[in-house]
Amino acid sequence: MATAERDGASLPQWILLLPRGRVDLVDSREPLEVDEESLQALVKDFRSRGVDLVIDYEHQTLLGERAPAAGWIKDLEARGDGLWARVEWTPQAQEYLQAREYRYFSPVLRLDPQSRRPRVLMHVGLTNVPAIKGLTPLVAKMGAQYRASRKEETGKMREKLKHALGLSPEAEEEAVWPRVLEVFQDLALVLKLPPEASASQVKGAVTALKAGAGRLTEVEQEVMELKARLAEAAAAQAVSAAMQAGKVSPAQKGWALEYFRQDPEGFKTYVARAPKLVPTGEELPRLKPDRDGDGLLLPEEVALCRSLNVPPEEYLKAKARGASGPTNIGGEERWQD
Repeated sequence: MATAERDGASLPQWILLLPRGRVDLVDSREPLEVDEESLQALVKDFRSRGVDLVIDYEHQTLLGERAPAAGWIKDLEARGDGLWARVEWTPQAQEYLQAREYRYFSPVLRLDPQSRRPRVLMHVGLTNVPAIKGLTPLVAKMGAQYRASRKEETGKMREKLKHALGLSPEAEEEAVWPRVLEVFQDLALVLKLPPEASASQVKGAVTALKAGAGRLTEVEQEVMELKARLAEAAAAQAVSAAMQAGKVSPAQKGWALEYFRQDPEGFKTYVARAPKLVPTGEELPRLKPDRDGDGLLLPEEVALCRSLNVPPEEYLKAKARGASGPTNIGGEERWQD
């Protein structure tokens, strides 16, 4: 935990502002009741403001006059034993506290009138006349709290380290550091470094490895994009060839492209075996104009005549007769509606 250092004495960042439970006052006022609900309300109100809370001298802030800060409350936490504040002391306040010129603190609270539970922390003042009964001097309190807090923090860090190393929580202290050295040497071996490699060398090797992995990902992405472009070009080329061969009509182009993308071999087999539907590279027969048109057969009509083995002239005659009766095309009698 960070501390403020001055003349060999230390002032910890965190101090206990309000103990949990009944808090007796030195005057005739009723005691305060500090429970979980009130602790959470105090923290919530402080954080909702979004500004640091002042610690002044002798509550000068209440007088509306010049009130220099002794420190600033940067954060509040509700813990098992009460309300804790993270404090940033001014150099002048550190001097006063270390010289025992100020020994106590006094919080200014807004209470619930019915339950006497604190709801809002207004500010805190350094004072030699505290309102809380039995209050331990601030410097002595901070020293004890600092040591307890450091012990708790060290214990938590030790448990995290054991977990990261794969050791059980019950593992002895003597087993931790050999395991740290073993893991470090294993990491150096994986990175192809000597067993005695320093932390800087390991970090550099890991950084280089990450850079290589990032470049590999970029190359894989580029290859995937290139494959996609080549596949699309192959589909366009195959469909264009099929259209030139008369196996695919312009209206079927979208279907043919999707067919090739999904099953290139299947599409090639289809093109090889499909009949020639659209005449290509041939002059379309021109017949004598009639009242229904200029006698020019459409490509689809030419393909139909070829598939039915019907002369185009007969097809045009049947077409000219319209839909008024039976039509004989290619020796078969058909009814056109």
